[in-house]
Amino acid sequence: MLCFDSEKMNWYYHVLARRPYLVVISIAVYCVACIIVALILNDLPDFSDPTLGFESRGTAIGKRLTSWHNLEQECDGNGALFSNPSDLLQKMQLQHRQHPNHKRHKKQQRRKKNKKRKEHNNGNKKNQHDDMANKMMVLNKRLKATKRPTSSENKWLDGQIRDYEITNDSNSSNNGASTIEYGHNTTFVDEDEHRERMQSKSSRWRMLKQATLPNDLGWPEAKAAKESIEGFFCDSSPHKRYAHFVVQRIGPNATDSLFDLNGMLAMCQLQEQISSVKSYQAFCEREGSEAEVTSNCCRPWSLPNYATLLANKSSCFDLNTEDVALLQTLLINCFEYYHDLKIDMNCNTLNRCYAPEECTRHADIVFSVLNFLTDYGFIKPNDTNVYLKYAMIFVPIARSNRILTLFHEWEHVDLSNELVEVIGMDLGLENELFSELLLTDVWLVSLGGLFVLACVWLYTGSAFITVMSCLAICFSLGLAYFVYTLVFEFSFFPYMNLLAVVVIIGIGADDVFLFLKIWQCVLAERFSKSSTLNTQSTLPTPLEHNEHTETLENLMALTMRHAAASMFVTSVTTAGAFFASYSSSIIAIKCFGIFAGTVVVTNYLLMITWLPASVSIMERLFASRMSCQQHLLQKLINACKKSINRFCELFEERITHSIMNYAFLWLIIFAILGTGSAIIVFWYPGLQLPEKPHFQLFVSHHPFEIYSKLRHLFWFEKTLQAVENFNMSMRFVWGVEAMDDGDYTNPNSHGNLHYDNNFNISSKESQIWLRNFCQNVRQQPFYQATFGFLLPNCFIENFIRFMERRCIDDMDSTHTNSTPCCAAEFPYEPHIFELCLPQCISNLWETRFYQQSKAGPRFAAAPSRTDLGYLESSSNESLSMESTSMQLLVKALIIEFDSNISYSTIYSNMKVFYESVESWFQQQLSTAPQELRGGWFISDYESIMFFSVQDTLSNDTIVAIILAMAASLVVLLCFTLNLIISIYAVITVSLTIFNTVAVLILLGWQLNILESIAVSTAIGLAVDFSLHYGIHYRLAPSKERVAATQFVLSRIIGPTVMAAATTGFAGGIMMASNILPYIQIGVFLVVVMVTSWLYATFFLMSMLKVAGPQYGFMQLGWPKLRKRRTAKANKFYERKPSQIIASEQLLTPTSSAIVEMANSETHELESLNSNSQIKTISGTESGHTLPALPVDFEHSFQTVH
Repeated sequence: MLCFDSEKMNWYYHVLARRPYLVVISIAVYCVACIIVALILNDLPDFSDPTLGFESRGTAIGKRLTSWHNLEQECDGNGALFSNPSDLLQKMQLQHRQHPNHKRHKKQQRRKKNKKRKEHNNGNKKNQHDDMANKMMVLNKRLKATKRPTSSENKWLDGQIRDYEITNDSNSSNNGASTIEYGHNTTFVDEDEHRERMQSKSSRWRMLKQATLPNDLGWPEAKAAKESIEGFFCDSSPHKRYAHFVVQRIGPNATDSLFDLNGMLAMCQLQEQISSVKSYQAFCEREGSEAEVTSNCCRPWSLPNYATLLANKSSCFDLNTEDVALLQTLLINCFEYYHDLKIDMNCNTLNRCYAPEECTRHADIVFSVLNFLTDYGFIKPNDTNVYLKYAMIFVPIARSNRILTLFHEWEHVDLSNELVEVIGMDLGLENELFSELLLTDVWLVSLGGLFVLACVWLYTGSAFITVMSCLAICFSLGLAYFVYTLVFEFSFFPYMNLLAVVVIIGIGADDVFLFLKIWQCVLAERFSKSSTLNTQSTLPTPLEHNEHTETLENLMALTMRHAAASMFVTSVTTAGAFFASYSSSIIAIKCFGIFAGTVVVTNYLLMITWLPASVSIMERLFASRMSCQQHLLQKLINACKKSINRFCELFEERITHSIMNYAFLWLIIFAILGTGSAIIVFWYPGLQLPEKPHFQLFVSHHPFEIYSKLRHLFWFEKTLQAVENFNMSMRFVWGVEAMDDGDYTNPNSHGNLHYDNNFNISSKESQIWLRNFCQNVRQQPFYQATFGFLLPNCFIENFIRFMERRCIDDMDSTHTNSTPCCAAEFPYEPHIFELCLPQCISNLWETRFYQQSKAGPRFAAAPSRTDLGYLESSSNESLSMESTSMQLLVKALIIEFDSNISYSTIYSNMKVFYESVESWFQQQLSTAPQELRGGWFISDYESIMFFSVQDTLSNDTIVAIILAMAASLVVLLCFTLNLIISIYAVITVSLTIFNTVAVLILLGWQLNILESIAVSTAIGLAVDFSLHYGIHYRLAPSKERVAATQFVLSRIIGPTVMAAATTGFAGGIMMASNILPYIQIGVFLVVVMVTSWLYATFFLMSMLKVAGPQYGFMQLGWPKLRKRRTAKANKFYERKPSQIIASEQLLTPTSSAIVEMANSETHELESLNSNSQIKTISGTESGHTLPALPVDFEHSFQTVH
């Protein structure tokens, strides 16, 4: 069995037995050096974005997504492709000014060097903005023409947030133009000044409320109304850039509406609790201007404050029933105008509102309350009844990752009272909090590791072995990180890789238990034989047969031949299951598979080098500290260990008895469970794919996760999500190959953009086909007609209309002749097409009806063949015929249409849409000219990316399972060389996987990124116990079925129980974490450990007991090595007890325990059949019981402390 049975390995056993210190020191120095090098040469992993790497690469859709990303990057204004030919020509002019190409201009360029440098710098500054920025500037200029002027005396009313990083919000632009400072704390407030300010505000609102406004509300009056709102709040309306909380009602009247007096007063008290924490003053936005900042924080935007504002009161605690009814009446009367988009926050300032006077007067109140502070079911059309289930409170604190300390303070404060409580919040620091918890919750992993070490210490009785086992696990992680980063050169380290720490703790403990169990059995057999010799003869046998002397080297060889083989098989299958995850196209799963598999391999290498040397040191170290006296503490520890051993022996005897007597019953029970689990997995309810693109990071009851579930209930989140009434787009791309030559293990590596060299749209065949293609798209059932000026969607149609114009326009005062780009017949000659197309697109960009789109041709500069003066003649904004000649080429083409398929996160719906459009497009490409057959289809980037992840998970998970199961079967067959045992083990592992996945499905799991990793990990962990049983059944000295089953149960139940218990308990500790990945991996470890141990112990061993192979049935062999291996096996198993002499004393606490096993009713050395025959590791049988050892024999194995 493996090379450890070979005589060539005797040198290695000699080194382990004679030079253990050298082995341990060498390995320690090597591991520490590798860890230091890996940490120095690589940056520490960054977990600031936990969802980084949750994308598919290398698939057909993944390649298209990467190519689309590279195409957009190339068209951002800094690349080589441009949508507007005028922008490209301007860039070419600047480049030629910087790098002149003609000799006749060199002297002139030297004379004007300084002048050209200034022009070049100005040109660079001008071209720093992309096309979108330029269009926004034009729009801003247009708006300024109608915007109300701002007076200098009212600057203190506005506010602007500075020096804060806003996260998770793309729409974080500030509407104001003022300045608000943070962190300005004062300990003294002038009460008279505050009273004057409040009285001024109250009088202003009283006058405003009593004032009579004309029917046609002018802009000055609207400005005064807006300023009055800003006088009460720092900003006239809440915004998503501020932190906000979701509030619901609790208590005995939890089903009542929040919109009543009690609810208002409770929310008023709740917002006081929110603002009363210590750090609130340091982060809040303050009242006043930049020159005069007060110590008062701005008021929160909440229903009680808006009711207070409307009632012209100073505090929300002064509200009464009439005030609440007044606000309710206003909202009910104005709701239909808000619902019909006739009222917004800029009513009668930028836009004119068409609503009654009372609605326009209080438009900011109506819009803010209905859009931001109440759920969408608060008021229903044509219904006077109101019911508010959820309300929102906005606080004047920016959503930022810098308010993490403030969040921790809110965590320790009970944000609730008798009637309301905060259930969700959006603070913009989800990723920051996750990164913090990912590191702070490591103490749970450490606690699980301490429990495993405690179990190792109780099982082995040696603190030295426990410490060395801990170091072995740590070194395996360090070596794996070294190989992962420097050997495999992986630059991306996802947080999923940290889950391998939890897994390797269990695997390492399993190997330690197995090795020490076999070591104990070898020692027990040695002492039993030595005891037999001592009782049969008073004088020791002369050392005339020195080659049979039982030494430490011989014991190490016997242990390694059994333990190394079993650990190798389990390590290969477990690592193979992890490495099979590399077949996945998702980056995070791919990286986890490589790292976890590497950890398993490094752990095995340390278990066959570091651990045996540590055991050898333990034997030598403690043998020199023998004493015949025992301390009281040592006696208590020994008594405790005896009690634990007696309980374990009783437990193993019961399990063995139940399997040997009720094997058929266990087979029926577990077969029924496996069949039911298969139905759950493959039929109903099945392993569902995720239906939300949001990846859950925290537990379901976390306020961040609750907010993500409730956010769609508020109107302001609905507009930002744009999920409803959103149809999938259809984008057809030519000129760019769907290729991804980036690093598939690095989400930041997207490779290069590759052009299609055959692409050409100037030929007549291509022109005709493109026109027909646009017409065919409109006839398809998935096409959605879109109204409006969509000029770039299908450029060929607009180009045809452009070419139909008259050559000389009578309306043009210059009477410019547009020949040949006029009065032409379609299709056009290639040179005319290439000449006129840039002019057409440039003219479209100058029209006011043009809407910037992702569709249209993309232009690039042709090889430079013109002089500088030739380019300078095209400095005008509109392109002329001469300026475009042989300068611009169409390198890419995008045709875009809308579909009638609404966006959905359901995989089946998106699959139907994608496959239907893809199949139709491929049919169209089959009729296309050769230069257009390289096109491909893609839809919206974000939506199609989520579909790609779903599609990859559904396919790659099955592939990983098949590969892992096939690897397990091949490995087991190669090492047992028995087809029956291999098939039984694979059936057991399959049923284990079915049961594990079924339990996870019933717990509500969906096949997401982490769940896919869990399934792959389940295969690696579930196969271990089955392999242990199968390997030792094959190594059993007896060829009879029942005796072999008894041998396996006596040897393996103990290590497997300890491994399952320690790993499962470590997983149970992880369930106390606050982040979902740790919790899920903890639940998974508990489920897979329990399930795999039960099936391996009761189902597999029952099958082997009932129908296991015996007397070499279905036993295969290696023809060339058969005789030599048989001879060595006989030498390994057949040793004469009369020739064995204890020439070395192996005296450790472990040895002492083994002596007691040999002298008592230890189950490994006792008979489990009716004839009471002893099955030892040497295969000898004895019909008598072990004789008692000498009285002073046990005392010689004690240690001095």
